[in-house]
Amino acid sequence: MIGTTVTYSLLFISLYFEIFLLVSYLERRRVSRGVSAAHAPARFPKVAIIVPCFNEEKTVQSTIESLLNLTYPEDKFEVIVVDDGSRDNTLASARKFEIDPRVRVFHKENGGKHSAMNFALAHTDAELIGCLDADSVVAPEALLRVIPVFENTEVAAVTPGIHTKKPTNLLQHMQEVEYRLSIFNRFMLAFLGSAFITPGPFSIFRADVVRALGGWRYGHSTEDMEMALRMQEAGYLIGNAPLATVYTSTPLRVKQLFRQRVRWTYGFLRNAVDYRRMIGNREYGNLGLFILPTAILSIGAGIFFFFKIAYEIGSDVGHEIHKIMLTGLLPHMSLNLFYLNTSAMWFLVWIAVALILLLISIGSFIGTGKMRPPIGTPLFILFYSFLVPLWLSAAVVRAVLKTGVRWR
Repeated sequence: MIGTTVTYSLLFISLYFEIFLLVSYLERRRVSRGVSAAHAPARFPKVAIIVPCFNEEKTVQSTIESLLNLTYPEDKFEVIVVDDGSRDNTLASARKFEIDPRVRVFHKENGGKHSAMNFALAHTDAELIGCLDADSVVAPEALLRVIPVFENTEVAAVTPGIHTKKPTNLLQHMQEVEYRLSIFNRFMLAFLGSAFITPGPFSIFRADVVRALGGWRYGHSTEDMEMALRMQEAGYLIGNAPLATVYTSTPLRVKQLFRQRVRWTYGFLRNAVDYRRMIGNREYGNLGLFILPTAILSIGAGIFFFFKIAYEIGSDVGHEIHKIMLTGLLPHMSLNLFYLNTSAMWFLVWIAVALILLLISIGSFIGTGKMRPPIGTPLFILFYSFLVPLWLSAAVVRAVLKTGVRWR
């Protein structure tokens, strides 16, 4: 009885959250189109993009090249490459670009991404300062899409529309779907004043705000999330420019994906503890009252449903095996609609799946202008959802034990 109550409660909350975001999008669709549409910046502030590097010799050149191809006044733009103690040829690869006056390359002892960001912050007088991970590239018009969002003086940071670099295997195709869903979520959270992540690929910040807040911190290996929460705590807004297109590398193998997502989830949980006063606090609006509590609850829900489904599948298999042992007859398979499970729980599950498909399609529309979901969508629904609870569980255990996580 308790299990059934918990199941229906979590399903209801999941559906409510999805419908809430969908209705918010529909109510704001005219505003959404206005924000998505590109328009020329009223002025061109000086911008510095930091490229923090650690053993990135294979990708850093394409990253810098994409930045130098950005459409922006050259006298208002600079690239600051910070080699954070790499043990390969990253520094030599980056220094090839110093022939361009917009590029400056520094080397420092390894101290982590946050230390590289702070190092660059101390070496620039730019009004806006951004980050581009050395495994990502940007579209030429990306910066021009971001700058107009800063016309709102309450906005302290702007996040882009992040896409996967050309997927080459099934796992990457599934991640492409996840990133499209993230485009929708990040877009709506910005509208609701509730964004709590400023991801590494091409998030742009007001430099004076970052300095006033004390610079970047380690943030449990998720300095982008910690900075976003600190900005929200200080009363600033985080905007979103979904047409500021960035392409980032994604893990090729399950082991790499698992490690990355454990780090992300672990960082969220530990940062949530650090900023726990924001959770349920009406002072922080939608973020405190709704978004953060729901994000935490979603982790528990994902783990709960995974083990519940695994238990039910195990019980069904055990029941069939027992029946075969007693009767000697193999189970009869039928496609008759009469045998379909029409319980209320499964009805809610199918509604939830349909809503997710719709949100993925809207995310594709926001990020690309086309409503068509990626080709990996069926795989994402059928298989990827069963991988997620595994790293959620591992991250929860690590967060409780405070074991920390590895970056790579």
